This record gives sequence, structure tokens and C-alpha cells, in this order.
Amino acid sequence: MSVSVSRMSLRLLLLTGVALYPVTALAQAVDYQALQETVGEPVTTSVTGKPQRASELPASTVIITRDDIVRSPARDVPGLLKTYAGVDVNRWTAGQSDVAVRGGVQTYNARLLVLVDGRQVYLDHYGMTDWNLLGVQLEEIQQIELVRGPANALFGFNAASGVVNIITRRVGDAPSAAATAELGNHGIGKLAGSVTLPIAPMIGIRLAGAHTREDERDIPSRLLQPAQIFDVASDQISGDVTGSFDGLEAVIGGGHATNSQIEYLPSQLLSNQDYRSSNVHGSVARDTSWGGLTLNGYVNWLNAEYGVGTTANTTDPIVLRNRIIVTQASSLVRLDSDNTLRLGVEYRNNRLLSAYQFAERIAYDVVSGNAMLDLHPDDRFALTVAGRLDRLWLHQSGVITQPAYDDPRDFDRAFTRFSFNAAFLIHTSEQGLLRINGGRGYQLPSLATFGSRLPIVTPSPIPVFVAGSPRLSPVLMWSGEIGYSHRLGAMHLDATAFVTRTENAIASPGDGLQTELFLSPQPSLVARFRTTGNYTTYGTELSASGAIGSFTWRGNYTWTHTEEQLTSLTLPIPYALSPRSTTPVHKANVTLGYNVGRLSITGVARYTSATRQFAFSSTPQLLLYHVDDALGLDARVGFRLTPAIEAFVAGENLSLTGGAAVSPIPADRRVRTGLQLAF
Repeated sequence: MSVSVSRMSLRLLLLTGVALYPVTALAQAVDYQALQETVGEPVTTSVTGKPQRASELPASTVIITRDDIVRSPARDVPGLLKTYAGVDVNRWTAGQSDVAVRGGVQTYNARLLVLVDGRQVYLDHYGMTDWNLLGVQLEEIQQIELVRGPANALFGFNAASGVVNIITRRVGDAPSAAATAELGNHGIGKLAGSVTLPIAPMIGIRLAGAHTREDERDIPSRLLQPAQIFDVASDQISGDVTGSFDGLEAVIGGGHATNSQIEYLPSQLLSNQDYRSSNVHGSVARDTSWGGLTLNGYVNWLNAEYGVGTTANTTDPIVLRNRIIVTQASSLVRLDSDNTLRLGVEYRNNRLLSAYQFAERIAYDVVSGNAMLDLHPDDRFALTVAGRLDRLWLHQSGVITQPAYDDPRDFDRAFTRFSFNAAFLIHTSEQGLLRINGGRGYQLPSLATFGSRLPIVTPSPIPVFVAGSPRLSPVLMWSGEIGYSHRLGAMHLDATAFVTRTENAIASPGDGLQTELFLSPQPSLVARFRTTGNYTTYGTELSASGAIGSFTWRGNYTWTHTEEQLTSLTLPIPYALSPRSTTPVHKANVTLGYNVGRLSITGVARYTSATRQFAFSSTPQLLLYHVDDALGLDARVGFRLTPAIEAFVAGENLSLTGGAAVSPIPADRRVRTGLQLAF
């Protein structure tokens, strides 16, 4: 009976237009907390663009709620994601993390699109995500939504393996605030907070900011490293204003963030980086008698300095300046009480300015159209189909760097790609759901892989450069899965089998430089970013969760197998790509929670099987280093001093297992204590 009531409640909300807005437009227009309380489980819009219960989604989706975030030992978004099935989180250094979904582990992972309230924070210049540059704090997050599998049809290029959409808290009728102050070993320090404030019956503001720092891990002497090693330091501030006027909701805001850290580049060289990013964004959404209309846009700026302090006497970095402009419009049409149609268009302009590329400016324009049809012929069956057509124009302008290794006409190109997703749902009972879905998506070459031109230091008497290629094409990904979910009282069970096929994967040159020889105007060797072959990943994900009195529990297991047809790994290694070597075959996580009165305790056990990871040795030579299997233990204990203040102690890798970070740099133990304020 409760399930039927929940379905009717959500259907009523859709009919009255309370929450009929697509996520890619104005995520804050949806009151996720109110919907969750109404239907008894988390609600998301990240799969079809309309609010849906977590148990009825046509894609494999994880929703991390506000309660999950508050009680977790994790102190950032990758730390929250790593305890879920199908997710690989590699903490290469203290500051650099990469998140991969269903295999394909590599640095600067370009296949996972990351959004904050529907706005892209994925960095286009190198096709990567800097998780310390998101401009959002854990204290202001309402929920985190992870869609596993290609989602290009709804989100476009680079949602090739999945999407992480971070939803911030909505401005309510009363003021609210959350803040954290903490200190820990290894120089850990954090001061972060957010506040929402209604300043008029129809207008509210949200402000958030943070300062964090911590020391870098000890880098073994066998690994090649810069003469200077920077510690991690990040500062962020953001804010927006929300207005509601007679069925129309509008948001305007912006933010600024900085981050300094040491990272593994795609070539697996360790390098000090300094990032500064800014953004402005605005959205307008209106509910109508037949559905919802949305218009939004944003501009992201990035200033990235690579190789800061590469040698003791060198502080001149490689500077890249990226700017992206995105405008989107969409309409969610209610065909009847059960069926909806979503239509959308998008334009984006992306440019990269640098002295270290083919020309002063490398840029592209993309025009896209998309459609999604969600059909429910009866209460037992549902069919969702979505398609997207992208047209990209690549171009260059400004002074051409000499010597030029490409013809300017090579950048005068355009291509069209079609992505799709389809899913069929069968309610086998009131408690059981069978899901069959699949899709095709694309990973777009980054601006750096199209046009970069970087000098590298080698023993060769002839200058050597690493260069992009304007002839690269998007990487194609096929995906299919079959999953079954079932509820047994307070217990939820989920089993999924998946397969993904990646064709013409792009890789960075490694140690065995496959070079082109140019003789004019002077001899030089050029190593290119290239497509290096195909690989297929398949596996299973098993998850279970439940509650017994004051105890909550969650466990999962992932088996992943990769077959690859890529370039050889014989020395010298030509390209730093081998998903079969770098992706763990076995992963298991168990999370236990106990909450009673003022006390809350959470413990996490994480098992990861052994892998091999790329890194340059001190020789220097690109090698695959063995990383031991690991059982990492994380924990958090909180005690509420008052209804609004909690004291806590939290630790990661308490078992001090070197392989817990899945990095050539062994993991250490990090413990912190502090106070949290929330009202």
C-alpha cells in the first residue's frame, strides 16, 4: 500500500507542476528534500530530466543523500563516491583524485561529466575534473547523483561513462547555516561553511566558501618528482540569488576558486599545478499547464599553470587559459498523466589560449539538439528513449607557433555525432524492478589533445615536443546493462551486469616516444596524442542496504574484467594507457552506522584488489608499478553537544594500508577532529 501511495504522491506533484524542471536547467527549482519526505525515498532528475523516485529510474543510479554526507568519514566528493559499486577512485596524490565508472582507470579521466546544479565543472582544456576546484562545499550539498553508464543523450559529449550531478541546498522559508572547522595530522586544516537567507517572501540568497590545506604524501625516491613539491591549498567562494515570481523561478550567481597541488599528468609525469577558476551563471524556469520551460547559461573561466617550480631555479610555468560559454533551452511536455516528452537545444563555445599550442587560440563550437520520450503504458511497464545530435566545428586563430607541425587547414574541420540511450523497465512485483538498458556515447578530444605543443626534456640532441592532433576523432563508447532491484521490508537488494566497449581510445605519449621527424626549419622530433586501440569492460555489481533499529548498513561488491587491444606494454612503454592493468578486478565496501541520542558512529571497510599503475621512475623511464591489494578502514564518531553543534573525530585509512589510494605513491593515515554547526 505504501508503494502505491508514493507513486500517486509523485504523480500528483508532476500534475500540479510543483517540480517539473529538468536538471540541466535549474536544479534548485526542485525541492528534493520535500519530494523525498513525500514519497519516502530520494528523488532525482538526472536520468530523464523529470523528477523520479530512486527505485524507478531507467538507469543504474546512486543517490547520496544529505544524511549520508553528514555521517560519512569522507571529506570530499571522491571520498563519498568510492564506497559505491562500480566506482573506482584513485587518489594519485594528496590533492589529485580521479573517478572512473565501470573501469577504464587513467589520470585526467575524460569520460565522467561532473556538474554542480546542472552547470559543468568538468574542465574542458584537458578533459578532466579537479575535485578541489568544484566551488561547492560538502556543507551546502543536498544530494549527489551518480548515473552509471553513458548519458550523452541528455548531457552531451563527455558523459561517456557516466555523470555526477551535485545538487546544492535550496533556500527555504527560514535562514539556515552549516559550517565546519577541523584540524588534523599531515597539516590538515579546513574552515568551510554555507548560509541560505530569505530576504523577501520571493527572494533568497545563498553564500558558501572554504579554505583548506594539507601536506603532500611522502613520494618514494624511486619515482621521478619535481625539485620542489607543493602542498595542497584551496580557497573557494560562491553565491547566488534565487527569485520566485508567479510560477517563474530565476537564479543568478557566480563563484571563484583556486587550487595548488602536485599531479600526475596524462603522461604520468609528476608536476606542480596552480589553478584559478571563475564562473557566472543564470537560469530561468517556468511552469505551465502543459509542462515546464527552462533557459539557462553560464560562462566558466580557467587559468591553469603547469610545471610550477619544475626545477629549483625555474618558476616559469606553462600557462593555459580556457573559457567556455554554454546556453541551453529545454521544454518538458506532459503528454498525459504518465507520459512525458523532453526537447532541448544547446550551444557551446570553447576556446583555449596559450603559447604552448599550434596557434594562439584553439577553439570549437558545438550546436546540439536532444529529445527524450518517457512512456508508461501501464503501472508495470515503462520505456524511455533519448537521442542527441551534436555538430562540432574546430578552428584555430592568431599567431601560429613555429615550427608548425600541422597544416592550418587541418583545424578547419567539422563532424557530427549521434548519441542515444534506451531503457525498458518491468515491475515484476510491488517490490521488484527489472531494468534493461543500453546506449552509445562519445568522449570528445580535449582542446589540449587537439592542439597542444609542449617541449620536453630528453637526452636526445634533437629537440622533442609532445603535440596534439587536429585529426583526432571522438572516442566511441557502447554500453549495455541488465539489472534487478528488490525490496524486502527495510532491506534493498540490487544486482547489475554490464558491458562497455571503447573504440579508438586516446592516449598520451609515454616513454617509448613514437615520433615524427621534422627537418625544417630545424630538426625536431614530435610525439603525438593518438588513438591507440580498443578495449571492452564487463562485470557485475551487487549491492544491499538496510536498517535494524538504530543500526544502518550498506554493502556492495564489484567484479570488473577488461579485454584490451591496445599498443604493447613492452619497454619502452609507448603510451600510458592499459585499463586491464590499472582497473581493480575486485572491489568490496561495507558501511555500518549507529545513531542513538546524541551519538553517531560510522565505519567503512574498503577492499581493492591489486593493480599496476603507471609512473615515471627516477631513471627516468615509464613503468607499471605494482600496487598491493588493500583493506582500508575509515571511521567517524560524532557527539552532538547542542541541537546545532556537533564535535567529531574522523579518520581515513586507519589500517595504514599502502595500496588504499590505488596509486604508485603509498597511502598514509589521515585523522582529523573538529566542530560542525548546522541550524
